[in-house]
Amino acid sequence: MSEIRLAFSREVDFAELVQHARNRNWTPETPSEYPVPATDPREADSYSFVWRLEGTGVARFIDDEATEVQYFILRGGDVRTSAADLADVFPTVTHLDCLDALTGDISGVERERALEILGVIAPRNYNDAVYEAVSNGLDGDSVEIRAAAISATFQLSWAELRSPLQRVATRDPDPNNRAYASNALYTLPPS
Repeated sequence: MSEIRLAFSREVDFAELVQHARNRNWTPETPSEYPVPATDPREADSYSFVWRLEGTGVARFIDDEATEVQYFILRGGDVRTSAADLADVFPTVTHLDCLDALTGDISGVERERALEILGVIAPRNYNDAVYEAVSNGLDGDSVEIRAAAISATFQLSWAELRSPLQRVATRDPDPNNRAYASNALYTLPPS
């Protein structure tokens, strides 16, 4: 089953998304007119809304208030057309856009934001480039960059990130980051 994750590069009004969905004959599956609290523990403080696409596809909008990222997860069937259509209408970024930004000369705030977004939209299966970007973030220059990388680690939940996260949990100069990393370690699968 194919899956595409897209984040919005700016805040998008939910009413605009609803109109977009209606115009494309997406069928709402959420029993509400607005997003409802998400149930996945990694999506704490998030709200989601689900539509059935034509065929076997599903589009799930998530408004993550903790990371301040709004994003879509499109699954099943051929979701490429729906993803391309979303990207044509709304300002979106992919995990590849985040990786490109993180290899460039960007400000600390932009680096922090790219790591937050990367954590929620990167592929759920291990990926070397994503691992490297998050691991580099865990060694970042600022408390905020390291915290964003810890958040990405929590979202990705890859056992491969256990070692660099353990390093942060024991050696980060900021006690809040040490505590955050320690908590995130409990969410990772065993190595």
